[in-house]
Amino acid sequence: MKKIFVFCAVAMFVMASCNKATDNVAKKVDTPNVPIEAGCRLPIAVVNIDTLLNNYNLALEANESLIKKQEDVRLDLNQRVRSLQNEMVEFQNKLENQAFLSRERAESEQRRLIKKEQDLQALEQQKSQELMLEQQNLSLRMRDSINNAISTINADGKYHLIMSTSSLNDNVLFSADEYDITYEVLEILNARYKK
Repeated sequence: MKKIFVFCAVAMFVMASCNKATDNVAKKVDTPNVPIEAGCRLPIAVVNIDTLLNNYNLALEANESLIKKQEDVRLDLNQRVRSLQNEMVEFQNKLENQAFLSRERAESEQRRLIKKEQDLQALEQQKSQELMLEQQNLSLRMRDSINNAISTINADGKYHLIMSTSSLNDNVLFSADEYDITYEVLEILNARYKK
């Protein structure tokens, strides 16, 4: 029984390999091999997004502003956490020293501290969401600006394909320097931002 199973598995593998081989041969036969003449330039372009974001004045200022807001939020939250921790330590000391006049007073203070901790967690979540939303809006604004600049560059339709490359998503493994229009896009972006 084992031999039959192994034989069937090998036969299916061989058949699948043969199908792939014939598909690849068919694709190679159907695709014409047209040599590119010297000096002939394809109607494609490449834009390096990392270079744009590192040199686009709006992106630099917006990123700096966002970082400052993140630092301010973190500082504020850290101060609130320290204050709450101090109150909790004080509460614990009062409990240990039986400083509360009644059990109800101790429970009331404990509820207040728990509520304050929950409010602080909610505030942290709210601030985090606000910063994330601001970053998303900034990303949309950047993408819109870049798309507008590319539309300006390609107003005459000289490019049939414009690709982007970045360190995060680099699908373009190689392109000749003559296809890179990054600095042309950057020039338009910064000129528009100055206005």
